[in-house]
Amino acid sequence: MERYTPDREFRVMSRDEVRRMDAWAIERIGVPGVVLMENAGRSCAELALQILAGAADPRVCVFCGAGNNGGDGYVITRHLLNAGVPTKVVLCADPARVQGDAKINL
Repeated sequence: MERYTPDREFRVMSRDEVRRMDAWAIERIGVPGVVLMENAGRSCAELALQILAGAADPRVCVFCGAGNNGGDGYVITRHLLNAGVPTKVVLCADPARVQGDAKINL
């Protein structure tokens, strides 16, 4: 993974573009959705760890909904906790609404 630098440009994808890309990876390549979620969450956690490096007392709060983006947040939380960063997750939805790949990571 490349090191984060604040001056680096990133292409921002729309929600529909991301959904099409996920569907393509799942349907055409056969990558399970839960693997996509794990990879996304791990990559975000790695970026957060780079940004937090050297912080005197890092603490993180991750706000998650019931959908797959929330599932990414649960994965991020797990990786940050495993790295020793005090991290809290706030579920901003009824826990009964969490389903599918997100529920696996809740």
